[in-house]
Amino acid sequence: METIYIRGLLDMKTLTSEPCVMALGFFDGVHLGHRELIETSRKIAEQKNLTLTVMTFFPHPSNVLPNNQKIDRYLSPLDAKKEIFKELGVEKLFIVTFNQDFAKLAPPAFVRKYICGLNCKHVVAGFDFTYGFKGQGNMERIVQDGGGEFDITVVSKKSYKEMKISSTKIRELLNNGAVAAIPHYLGSYYSTYGKIENESYDLDNQTIMVNMSFDEYMLPRKGMYLIRLKMDSGVIEGICKLTESISCTQTIYIQSKKRPNLESRVKVEWILELEVLSPPETDEMVKKVQMVV
Repeated sequence: METIYIRGLLDMKTLTSEPCVMALGFFDGVHLGHRELIETSRKIAEQKNLTLTVMTFFPHPSNVLPNNQKIDRYLSPLDAKKEIFKELGVEKLFIVTFNQDFAKLAPPAFVRKYICGLNCKHVVAGFDFTYGFKGQGNMERIVQDGGGEFDITVVSKKSYKEMKISSTKIRELLNNGAVAAIPHYLGSYYSTYGKIENESYDLDNQTIMVNMSFDEYMLPRKGMYLIRLKMDSGVIEGICKLTESISCTQTIYIQSKKRPNLESRVKVEWILELEVLSPPETDEMVKKVQMVV
């Protein structure tokens, strides 16, 4: 997958591109709704013999636009998002820097520079996608702004139990500690990549205590969670004690008869929030966690 960063306002003379299908969106988490959008784009690309392209934006617009709540921790930080796009068969990825100048673009200017200017022949986006100054452009207006230079496919709302599948809903579940419900929206357990800062092994209790940091990721609310650590060498279950719901260093307990060889960067799947336990009960719970190889 070719990745192109567009950090300033796009000059159409400086960037050439082959004819493409372009999926538009922020794609935080790349949830089931996003995956349907990209799969729709992939099928169109195959039918029309066009390059499958995604355009996403960074940072989150809430960091630039007036907003009550800034989103600076992500369900899928940029590097993780790139890996998912690659797995989904995306051939070219445009990452547009969302800054004040970009936010001020009139809707027709966005379409002219960033869609027509990149030789897009077919746009695919969700029903609620907006673009241009103050989000004045939408999937109805893009027909007019495009002037017939490209085709358009609008992907309708995808729901679970009449609830729209969205990044906002997944963040809400994380804030409530409801990680067990996230697979219905994400298609898999919520996962984060963590960096092991240090670890210690209690021989008497056969317990490993690992301190791990999670840069840029949104974490569940503070509490106790059953987690799964996935590495090239195998899978280990453990318990994470979240002291803060921000990406600082967190403590993970693993019960094992021998000290496993932990890698410096580990994928952590969040399985279930555990009820609040007293310290003795917590120790007992940690002892019950089994290692799976």
